[in-house]
Amino acid sequence: MNKTHRAVHWQEDMSLRLGKAELIDPDAGQIQIAVGSAGICGSDLHFFRGDFPARPGIVPGHEIAGVVSKVGAGVTHVFEGDLVGVEPLLRCGTCRFCVTGDYHVCGDRGLVGENASGGMADFVTVPANTAFKAPAGLDAELAALAEPLACSVHGFAKMRLAAYETVFILGAGSIGLTALVVAKAYGAKTIILARHSHQQAAARELGADEVIADDEAGHERIRELRHLQAIDVSVETVGGKGDTLMQAQMVVRPKGRLLVLGVFSVQTVPINPLHLALREVEIIGSMTYAASDGHADYDQALNILSDYPVARCLVTHRFSLDQVAEAFAAADDKRSGSIKVHFQPREHA
Repeated sequence: MNKTHRAVHWQEDMSLRLGKAELIDPDAGQIQIAVGSAGICGSDLHFFRGDFPARPGIVPGHEIAGVVSKVGAGVTHVFEGDLVGVEPLLRCGTCRFCVTGDYHVCGDRGLVGENASGGMADFVTVPANTAFKAPAGLDAELAALAEPLACSVHGFAKMRLAAYETVFILGAGSIGLTALVVAKAYGAKTIILARHSHQQAAARELGADEVIADDEAGHERIRELRHLQAIDVSVETVGGKGDTLMQAQMVVRPKGRLLVLGVFSVQTVPINPLHLALREVEIIGSMTYAASDGHADYDQALNILSDYPVARCLVTHRFSLDQVAEAFAAADDKRSGSIKVHFQPREHA
């Protein structure tokens, strides 16, 4: 008799439902992981809201960590019993981008949890090259934060953030707050615009140098920072459909840089091209993570988490797999006080 395990699946009507999935041994070059913690990402919420079409039958979840339960043939860098985080990028492995470490722009790229079943389940099987052994002292909950954290590691590496610079982060959701952690790890001064009180509290707990509320006093402070030409690097982390890219652009000093980390659900948003030209502001797009210099952004993210365990404060809600509706509702409504919502199957099996 085939073994089964619990797994959340996208349905034809784009709802999510807990059901059963066959538990298959990993093939050569794969590993099976007993999921310890799996986060709901902002991109999961885009599917949940209907902004993008989800694939029926797929198990969502790409922010994953857990213990290796089985190892396929040829896998030698991780072993059964190892706690690992998953860098969930799928790629061909042979194109010019993959062989140079820029696999995040591979033409055949995909994502665990979108193109292949992911971590909102008791077990997940992934290519072994996506698994990174967690440093000593991390648990699955912290290790699962490495995926969103790695997005900022990659972005700040692209713009060569220096320790003497001042970073303004627009937005204090999970990407904004993980960007705050990474900027602090670089030694930069950090200023963050946070709309909700629980986000402001988390930013302070994470050590932000200044937390600005999204109110008239906060907007006046942003105008002051612009007048003082105080912001070297501005980071847009909200995305969606709004004018936040324009806001992030206008606060940065002449010859400053603007990093785009937010995922926009529309093809065009406002910018000011004359301002860009007159002030020679650079806009740097960044998507996910890679190993462009031979060092994996994801591995660096795990090491940062080892140094900043306070990042656990980002996980505000924890649910079992049979609470999928409640979990996504909490993640989708910031009035719930949510920042990062995690499923933790091992706690509720």
